[in-house]
Amino acid sequence: MKLKLSLLSFVLMALTCHTFAQQAHDLIIKDVNILSMRDSNLLIKRSVLIQKGKIVRIDDFKNLRPAKGVKVISAEGKFLMPGLAEMHSHFPAEGQVDTLLLENVAAGVTHIRIMNSGTSQVAIRERLKKSPDLISPKLHYSQLIRKDIRYSVSQFDSLMMDMKKNGISFIKLLSLADEETFDNLMKSANKNKVTVCGHFPRAVSLEKVLNSGYKSIEHLAGYDGISDETQLEKMISLTKDKAVYNCPTLDWDLFSMNLQYPDDYKKRLTYASSPKQYRDKWEKEYAAEIEKKGKEKVLAGKEAGLAIFARKQQLLKKLSDKGCLLLAGSDAGNSFQMNGFNMHEEMWNWSLAGIGNFKILQSATVTPSMFFNEQDSWGTVEVGKSADLIILSKNPMKDIRHIRSVETTIIDGKVYFPATFH
Repeated sequence: MKLKLSLLSFVLMALTCHTFAQQAHDLIIKDVNILSMRDSNLLIKRSVLIQKGKIVRIDDFKNLRPAKGVKVISAEGKFLMPGLAEMHSHFPAEGQVDTLLLENVAAGVTHIRIMNSGTSQVAIRERLKKSPDLISPKLHYSQLIRKDIRYSVSQFDSLMMDMKKNGISFIKLLSLADEETFDNLMKSANKNKVTVCGHFPRAVSLEKVLNSGYKSIEHLAGYDGISDETQLEKMISLTKDKAVYNCPTLDWDLFSMNLQYPDDYKKRLTYASSPKQYRDKWEKEYAAEIEKKGKEKVLAGKEAGLAIFARKQQLLKKLSDKGCLLLAGSDAGNSFQMNGFNMHEEMWNWSLAGIGNFKILQSATVTPSMFFNEQDSWGTVEVGKSADLIILSKNPMKDIRHIRSVETTIIDGKVYFPATFH
């Protein structure tokens, strides 16, 4: 009998029973259509051999001759692509982290860039090291810098040495004390080869930030205040020339400005398929939030908010058309933003802004691997890369909303959600 479970059902079951994760073993994904993300071409009916968590061969199935004990997943008519990288995630307080990790895996997320955390990231890393069977995407840890930090270059040097010892891979700038602190931070980061990204530091000009070695800007901040189109084009050209990434987080704007109030949030891709207990909780929280802000005030500000949002969509399109580097990140955490699955919402927002499906998919796969200078290890379906993959029932190149059709998530050769198979 073929057992089918929705991904959200998988999450609910996994919360009470962590028996879904399988041990990594040799695996063949048979007769699947491959979206490699190297280019937009579709490889028809190929088979992928995975050994020790790596892709070792892509060929016709008849040429692979699987040895005894090799697991074969029949995927004819389905689509294989790299797993998604959630490039703007905030982790909750201790006790809620496991749920976030499970939701992301169920949504096809295999890498997460942690941009803030209510739990010690070092503690999370140590726990995952000690418990390798925990279901989790691969995590990229951050050191937060806030405006109360006014370090000298030597103090930042010491901080970055400690980061490297603790496996922290980058600095996320949350807020900034002053321009001198920014100068000290970037001087130390460039010397120590440490990535700095995050919020746009308002005490510094956009041009200076783009020339500083700052690696990614969140929320399209810095560009949104430029009214002169000639100056904006100059900054976008500089963004491309300096290879600065942008992570727009459009879905965060929808909720921070209550642009889907009063009823549009019910049209979200994940609303109808979310567990009822999630929806009931969100409805209660959202009603309380609107009541606190004032319904009339929320509705009165909606027109101005929609204009701001439209401007951000235009900025994203300009950056994309210029060939700038883009990162897909959802910045989930509000009501109706389910961790992991909110990536699907963010990708749909990009599509509504006029971004092509291939660019969107690249921004959630291979481009994030480039951000971490790990493009030789993951981000595409190629021989030698980590088997961080997803199998979908529909082709997201035809309609980006098909990214919701994730049936299987594979991380380092471990297969999750086996209930979709015979």
